[in-house]
Amino acid sequence: MTHHCFMEDVEGLTKLLNRAFYDQNYREFFLPSMTAATRLIKKLDKVLANYDSFGDNPGAHVEEVLGKIEKSLDNLRFKSNPDHMARIYVERDRAMIKQVILNRVMAGDLSELA
Repeated sequence: MTHHCFMEDVEGLTKLLNRAFYDQNYREFFLPSMTAATRLIKKLDKVLANYDSFGDNPGAHVEEVLGKIEKSLDNLRFKSNPDHMARIYVERDRAMIKQVILNRVMAGDLSELA
């Protein structure tokens, strides 16, 4: 009898875990939450990763990308936390450093990278 009850508990827990991973409402409740800034950065990275190329004018895609992350932007505005902005600054600085390094690579200026 105990074994049968244990199996039902395991099956129930399995169903609950599956819902936690596949159902957005349960996921927000059961899984550790990310900060609004982290969610924004992850969403932005995901949206940008969907592009194979930005053509000759990457800036032309800014409004389109902003539209795709609007919900994350609204959430960040709603939270209005200084820690979130600090995370955004760090991510911006990482992007700036990455841009400088990639520009050097593209220019063939690899001597300073070694």
